[in-house]
Amino acid sequence: MSLVTVEDAEVVYHRRGQAVRAVAGASLTVERGEVVGLVGESGCGKSTLAKAILGLVPLAAGSVHFEGEPVVPLGRGPRSRSLRGMQMVFQDPYSSLNPRRRVGDQIADGIELGTDDPPRAAERRTLVGELLERVGLPPEFARRYPHEFSGGQRQRIAIARALAARPRLIVADEAISALDVSAQASIANLLASLVADLDMGLLFISHDLGIVRQLSDRIAVMYLGEVVETGPAEDVWARSAHPYGRALIGAIPSVSSRGLPDDLPGDVPDPAAPPTGCRFHPRCPRAFEPCAGEVPALLEVAPGHRAACHLHTRSASLAAAVASPDSTHPTDSTHPTDGTPS
Repeated sequence: MSLVTVEDAEVVYHRRGQAVRAVAGASLTVERGEVVGLVGESGCGKSTLAKAILGLVPLAAGSVHFEGEPVVPLGRGPRSRSLRGMQMVFQDPYSSLNPRRRVGDQIADGIELGTDDPPRAAERRTLVGELLERVGLPPEFARRYPHEFSGGQRQRIAIARALAARPRLIVADEAISALDVSAQASIANLLASLVADLDMGLLFISHDLGIVRQLSDRIAVMYLGEVVETGPAEDVWARSAHPYGRALIGAIPSVSSRGLPDDLPGDVPDPAAPPTGCRFHPRCPRAFEPCAGEVPALLEVAPGHRAACHLHTRSASLAAAVASPDSTHPTDSTHPTDGTPS
């Protein structure tokens, strides 16, 4: 059983009388001891999907399960003990901590949340100190206030607070984007070591594909509310099976490049009025006849590697026709002949 299972999740917001499907049927899983990197342009629904997984926004359709238990939206009452095993590290370390409370007291809140038998004051102080040490900070920092720390230190404190609740899953939503480069690498390494040491799952959302590649076991590519590709990190990186995934990877500047690569043409469409068929087809250099009218299925293109692209659907149809005893090896001028998957 997967730690987290998301099936055909939809999240709908209402904006000036319009229904906006911010998440439009997304599916993914996270296993114990695994880092799943979720990538895509701004506005594609990554953060909304993260909030839906934790029950911070309600689903309009589909389902989210954590260790087999349905995730229900947060209400006024306390959340079930089992669902408290999901914790979030937010993007901005300057606003995610209460400036009026000592950081030790805020970490202690997580300790209270994660147990049915709250420890006594002396034991609680010891646990807070141990959590600070685990994220690379001295125990005496517990007596300080958030304004006394740098951005990287604050994010470590936020991680310690999340760990205090003994989570089996952490969702890190752009948790390093507000930090300088050295702090980004440090926090990414910390998260990777925690996943390995504590056998928990991590959903890591980031615009930085370089760090996502280094940190993740699997990568999920999201576009306009849908997961359009998912697979092992190195497989997706080396052999991306969706034109959008390839475009994201190709847009990363490299030492060997002769200049900055071209950006993706156009912008992410308005989710209130998405394109018909494949949502990426207006920007896709490989679009052909079915793309504008038919929604592509998420098909397995290699072991553990899936992509939602009509070029794979056409490839599968042609392969089935060729394998049929009655087939006459059909040809199709619309299918790419260079052997490159799309």
